[in-house]
Amino acid sequence: MEKFDAVIVGAGTAGLSAGIALKRSRKNYVILDRKGEIGLPVRSTGAVSLMWVDRIGMPRDPKIVSSEISGISFRTDSGKDVSLQYDRPVGLVYDFTKYEKFLADEMEGALNYRLKTSVNFVEGSVVHTSDGDIEADHIIYAAGPQSAFGRKLGKSEALVAYEETRELPPRKDFQMVLWFSDLVPGGYVWDFAESPTTRKVGVCYYPLKASQPKAVLDEFTRRFPEVDGKMQHTMAHQIPLTEPAATVVNGKSYYTGDMVNAVLNTTAGGLQGAFWSGYSAGIAAAKNDPSYYQKKWDEEIRPWLMKHHRLHGRMHRKGVRSVEKLMTLSKLMPMSIKKRVFGGL
Repeated sequence: MEKFDAVIVGAGTAGLSAGIALKRSRKNYVILDRKGEIGLPVRSTGAVSLMWVDRIGMPRDPKIVSSEISGISFRTDSGKDVSLQYDRPVGLVYDFTKYEKFLADEMEGALNYRLKTSVNFVEGSVVHTSDGDIEADHIIYAAGPQSAFGRKLGKSEALVAYEETRELPPRKDFQMVLWFSDLVPGGYVWDFAESPTTRKVGVCYYPLKASQPKAVLDEFTRRFPEVDGKMQHTMAHQIPLTEPAATVVNGKSYYTGDMVNAVLNTTAGGLQGAFWSGYSAGIAAAKNDPSYYQKKWDEEIRPWLMKHHRLHGRMHRKGVRSVEKLMTLSKLMPMSIKKRVFGGL
C-alpha cells in the first residue's frame, strides 16, 4: 500500500493550494481527482479582489489574467447605482482554466496530482480509490459540496449560477457591472470584461422558482440589450451560500473551500476562500498540527466570511428594495471610504 504524509481529495483551487503548501514544506503528498483535466469543468467567473490576491498570495502572472478591473458599477434594474472609478486596478478576472493549470504546474513547479482517479471512500487513515488503497497521516478534503463527501444543499442554501461568454466589445464605462434584480433573488447579474472581443455575462440566484438559469439570463438580456451578443461558450455550477462552518478539522482530516462554505456571500465569489482555506490546511498538515488550521479559520478566515454573510442577509432581506436602501446609504460615505470598502470585496 502506498503511504503519504497527506492525501488531498480534489484538484480544484482548494486542493491545489493545499498541494502548494505541502510541496513548499517538502512533504510527501498526492492530489486525487476523478476529472480528466485540470481547470475543467469551469467552476468560477474568475473575478477576484487584488487586495485579497496580494494578502493571501494568489498568483498574478499576466498570462493567466483575462482582464483587470479599475471601474466597478453596482446597479439595480430600476436605475439605482453606486459607480466607482479607480486610478489603478483593484481586481482581476482570471482565465479560470489557465489559472488552475498554473497552480498545478507552474506556481511551485509541477504538483503531484493524479487525474481520472476516483476516491470511493475513506476508512480511518486509508483512502480507497479506483486505482488501489493509499494510506496517509493527513487527509484534506477539497472536493466541493456536490461530491460524495459534501452535504446536499437545499434551494435556500445555494445559488445556481450560469454564465455565457459573449462576443461583445469592451464597455466604455466600467470593466465590471453587477445588477441586482428581483429576477435573481439573493444574487445578481454580472457583466465582466474578458478580452478585447468578449465579455462574461451571467446570473446567480436562489432557485426558488422553476425558471431555468438560461431563461432568466435571456429575460434580463431582453431588458438590457447592452449585454446581448453571440454566445461562445457557457459555464454552470452551484454556489453554497450559507453561514461558514464552525469546525473545519476532525482529527487529522481537514475540510476546505466550498465544503465549509468558504464563499463570499455578497459576491458569491469562492476563489479567495478556497485558496486561503486550502493553503492553510496544507500548512497545518505539513506542521502535523491540525489546530493550526482551525485557529487560522477561527481568527482570520471565518470572521472575514461572516462579515459577507451578514451583509448578504441585509442586502437581500426585502429583495431589491433592501439593495437600493444600502445604495442610498452608501452615497453618504466619503469617496475614500467607499472606494476602500467596495475595492476590497
